[in-house]
This record gives sequence, structure tokens and C-alpha cells, in this order.
Amino acid sequence: MVNPIKIREYREGDEKQILNLRQTVFGDLDPVRLKKSTWLWQFRHNPAGEAFCALAEDHGIVVGQYTVIPTRFSVQGDETLFAFSCDTMIHPEYRKQGMFTALARKVYRLIESRHGINTVWGFPNEISLPGFTRSLNWKLLTVFPLRVIPLRPLAMFYPYLPFKKRFRQNQQGMDDSSSSEISNSGVRFPDVPGLLVEPITRFDAEFDKLWDRNRDIAPVIQVRNTAYLNWRYFGVSEFGYRAFAIRFDGTLSGYMVIRMMGLRGHFFGVLADLFPFPVRDRSMTRRLFLFARNYCKTQGAEFMTCLISRSDPSLFKEVGLRKIPAIFNPKKWYFGCRYPQNDRAVLGSPKNWYLTYGDTDIA
Repeated sequence: MVNPIKIREYREGDEKQILNLRQTVFGDLDPVRLKKSTWLWQFRHNPAGEAFCALAEDHGIVVGQYTVIPTRFSVQGDETLFAFSCDTMIHPEYRKQGMFTALARKVYRLIESRHGINTVWGFPNEISLPGFTRSLNWKLLTVFPLRVIPLRPLAMFYPYLPFKKRFRQNQQGMDDSSSSEISNSGVRFPDVPGLLVEPITRFDAEFDKLWDRNRDIAPVIQVRNTAYLNWRYFGVSEFGYRAFAIRFDGTLSGYMVIRMMGLRGHFFGVLADLFPFPVRDRSMTRRLFLFARNYCKTQGAEFMTCLISRSDPSLFKEVGLRKIPAIFNPKKWYFGCRYPQNDRAVLGSPKNWYLTYGDTDIA
């Protein structure tokens, strides 16, 4: 009997079936990503270019997908285009048939022959990791530990309580410096004269200049210009990102982005992005972590987490971030890359990469 599975490129209009497949594979884990508008934002409206997608089809029904989205990177000061691997999906009834590998190889041939992209990076999960490393020439560069600052330790052990009740309990005994009411003029810090953190609703041209001044802080860093930042953090309002400009003596010195999330019965804060790192110096950076911590606490968060790949572990310790023991870690951040052999010295070393949760596809 001839195998009816057909592997082809994405065609306009396939998104309906793709979202149906997502519902089957992931359920309601992230409802915002089940919306067509979110799909269009991520895969069609990306300022770096539209996604490259291969689909597996059985009698007209999409049963598998492998997708990468183009991402602009600065590599030792030179801008280039990489591909970010995301939203790999195989219908449960079609797994362990080699479909994932076939789809990925089709996409890799496409992006290299048509667009000259030969580097693919991402955060494979524990199930897909062996397929990437054994069959697709990926290298596992590192596993980032999950680090958290406990804000309400007791709340972490009773997620079964209704959130509103937990939130009311969490409001008792608030530190005045943790006020969630941030004025339009922002928050100033007497202990760091000249420091101002102010909320913003758009990234303007001033942030392009910030990027230009700091693009060399790491050998490998995703381009954080205005077009990218507005797309990434303000393109889908339902994600609820809160962005802040960081100024010192009136000059823009950096930005931070925070997101509040609920997952598996817990409510927590994510420091999704902080750029540059450090912001001016170690002392100011510590104060910014305290601001983020306090902001998350006032929102009712049980803990705050962040990923900053190039941070000194001693700074994490100073600001209260602690590693979750591997046995209790619900999410392991495997970071891998598929790159040309002649780029191994730069791309093959995880210490060269500047990564935050904002560079992932779920934060």
C-alpha cells in the first residue's frame, strides 16, 4: 500500500489546519497562540521575514509541521540571518515514523538554497532533543538552569486556592517601595540618584540608538532594534508584556520587559528581557532586579524568574535568584544550534550568546 503522507511547503490558508493541529498537540496550554491573529503575528508579520514551513498531509489533513522563523543576529559585529526553530508539531497518531526529520530536512534545504541561511537555533524540548542531535546535526550547547526569586514561598505550595483569594492574602504587609502604581513619570530611586524607570507603550527611535551603542556587548546577539522590539513585545496585547525605559541622568541607558504568567496553578513574574546587561554597572543592575522583583510581588506573583545567559552567577546570588534543583525543575531549557563547521568557534560556545526569555518562543 502506498503511503499517503505528503510533505509540502506551507500555502496561504493552511493556518486553519495548523491551528487545529496545535489544539490537538498542545491543547489549551497557551490559548493566545490558538488565535489566527497570533499566528499571523508570529509567522507572517515578523519584521525579519515570513516563516519557512513544511507540512505533512494525510488525505488533505495536516498531521505534522516543522517551522522556522528568520531572526536577525549580530555576530561579532556583522549582521546576518539565522532561523529560529519553533512550533514543531506531530499528531500523536503519526509519531515515531520519521516525519519530524523529513519535515525539518525539507525546511533546511529550502532556507539554505533559497535564502542562504545555514544556522538554525532554538530550545528543543526533552522529547524532541534526540531527533535534533542525532538526525539533524544539531549540537546541544548548554542546559540553562531554572532560576527563581521566591516572593511568597507559602503560596507556591497551595496553588489549589482560588487566585483571587491568594491575591488578597498576598497584598497584606506590602512593602511601600513595591507599589504597583507606577506614575507616567516613572519611579525614581533615592539610593541610586539619577536613575529613572518609566513605563512605555512603544519603543521609539531612541531605542535604535541604544541598540547601536550596545550591539557589541556579546559576540552573538539577536538584533534588538525598534522594529523587533515593537513586534516582539507589543504585537500581541494579550501576552501582557510591560516594558520600561531605564534612564540615568536623563539619558536612555536600557530597557526591561516583564510579563506576568499563570501556569499549572501558579502565578509568577518573568523578567523577559533586560538590555544591555549589565545596565551601566553592577550596583544599578542590582537595583533594577529589585524593582522587577517588587513589581512582580505587587501583582500577586509567587516567584520571579529570568534567563540572562551572560550573567555572572555571583550577581544572581546577590539579587536572590536561586537554582531550582534538577529533580524539581518542570522545564529544562535545552539550548541548541545547527551551524556550519567553520563557525564552530563562535556559534558553538554558549558563553558567546546573549539570550533572555524574550529570545524564546513562549515567554
